[in-house]
Amino acid sequence: MWEGSRLRLPCGVRVRFLYDPQGWCALGIISFIWAYNTVFIPSLVIMPMYHDNRLPLATPVFYFLMSSLTVVCLYLSVTTNPGTVPLDIQPSAVEAADWTVCKVCQIRRPPRSHHCRRCQQCVRKMDHHCPWINNCVGEENHWLFMQLLYYTLILVSLSIALAALHLYYSPPCSYCNPGIFPFSYTRPLLWFTCGQGVFFFPAAIGLVFGQTFNIILDRTTLENLADPYFRSGVPSPRAIHEAFSDICGTKNVFCWLWPLRRRRAITAQAGYSYYRHM
Repeated sequence: MWEGSRLRLPCGVRVRFLYDPQGWCALGIISFIWAYNTVFIPSLVIMPMYHDNRLPLATPVFYFLMSSLTVVCLYLSVTTNPGTVPLDIQPSAVEAADWTVCKVCQIRRPPRSHHCRRCQQCVRKMDHHCPWINNCVGEENHWLFMQLLYYTLILVSLSIALAALHLYYSPPCSYCNPGIFPFSYTRPLLWFTCGQGVFFFPAAIGLVFGQTFNIILDRTTLENLADPYFRSGVPSPRAIHEAFSDICGTKNVFCWLWPLRRRRAITAQAGYSYYRHM
């Protein structure tokens, strides 16, 4: 049952989920690719080679760990509020000079907020609207989006490497059941894995490096589009630890990799009144 931008699940839990058929289609493609690789790569490659003593136990464990973290980050990126600016929020006297008024929804909003026409809301420090997660990428879920990119890149790289290894270098395994996975059926499945991997790998690489570059410079994708040639001046790069601590909301490096936690603002803006309203 739909309640605005929230979906009530049969168990009674309400999750934030944007009603956008185009976003659903893109999200469905991503979910299918994840499910395909999670089912067929272990079934056709990892487990047969492991039982044939040609892969260590660490390989299936690491693969399933990356697959689990990827789908968790995907779910949280989709359902986490990106940092919506409340309609009734008011700045303090100190902050008022830096706030602007949205020309679309006519609300007062903090610096670097942007109105998303697809979500019909203003989002704090909005980076962009991503159709692949059917959600905006903003201040509150940017760290989850980055985790999703990193884990997806690792998972895609593993899938391509393992599929290519099985197709070209591995001899037929003694564990494989030809009645279940005949060779003529296995090859098209693995070729499809390589094909979708070749498509997604460059995209994942570009997004990872582009987003990392933006984080270090403290720029968003929308700010780059508005000023692609840095006419307003080239920002000074931040230290990597400082930059990712700001995005992830913690200075603990190990917590940067863990999605099942809450982000807390730790920058100089943490004392602003609008953070206390979130």
